[in-house]
Amino acid sequence: MNATQGTIINLFIYIALVTLGILLGGRHLWGERVACWLGRLQLVSLLALILALGIRLGADEQVVASLGEIGLSALMIAVFSMLGSLAAVTLLRRYVLHLDRYGRYGKSDAECASESGAEGKAGTGLTGWIVLTVAAGMGLGYFAFSGRSTAWCGTVIDVGLYILLFLVGVDMGRHGNVLQEIRAAGFKALLIPCAVVIGTFLFSAGAGLLLPLGIKDTVAASAGFGWYSLAPTLLAPYSLSVSAIAFLANVLREIFSIAAIPFVAKTVGYLECVALPGAAAMDTVLPVVVGATHERITIYAFASGLILSLLVPVLIPILITL
Repeated sequence: MNATQGTIINLFIYIALVTLGILLGGRHLWGERVACWLGRLQLVSLLALILALGIRLGADEQVVASLGEIGLSALMIAVFSMLGSLAAVTLLRRYVLHLDRYGRYGKSDAECASESGAEGKAGTGLTGWIVLTVAAGMGLGYFAFSGRSTAWCGTVIDVGLYILLFLVGVDMGRHGNVLQEIRAAGFKALLIPCAVVIGTFLFSAGAGLLLPLGIKDTVAASAGFGWYSLAPTLLAPYSLSVSAIAFLANVLREIFSIAAIPFVAKTVGYLECVALPGAAAMDTVLPVVVGATHERITIYAFASGLILSLLVPVLIPILITL
């Protein structure tokens, strides 16, 4: 329960930072020249956050040890979970919500591209930077920090995330249509996490047909929805091996999502970017989602990430008792 309470507290901090940014951004204090520098600061903060995350993971002996022992199972669960979430949200967007790939009603792709920029704020070139940064961070963590304290990485991640969330708010305020976007999101923001749960479970069950773990264990491991610190704790009393697989599978889901989001934003759709990271859409992966799509997607990401985070301590105990 403490982990869930911590999630809610963090959410309030994130909302406060975004709100402050919206209020300041709406005052039109930012000229184009200043906005350009804010964009550069946003990119630098994002890469610093991802580098620190990579270092922390690379220096984590549990992650490194898991790569060899349970890597294939974790890899399949992570990939299948992401594909399931992607497919479910795409079907939801097209056939239930009837939104275009930019997440809007009644506008052609060309019109939305003209408004938002054909590739959002960041094109697929961001993917290359993200992949290189994650790889460099994990390499540094493994070779330079293995066995040493990496507590400072948490501070860098927190500070970078706070800066990015504030800047996201500034961008939203500068566009001046925040209330309209919240109204437009409405109940749709609640349907996205439902689709993520369904897609994750269906596709991870498919992975269970191919792995010796079986369907029940692969679905339970996928029910962390990217929350790799909580899911293994909940699964440990049930099975240490499943707990270890869940840890690595959810770590991989977060890393792969960070790398894949810019490509998915350009080729598939904006709302689908919210689906990929699962619970992490409301915190560490949020700046990547917004950076590759549009500030209005922040609303969907917050709502989806929070609901999925609250579902983790509910669904995993239910699944392991079946």
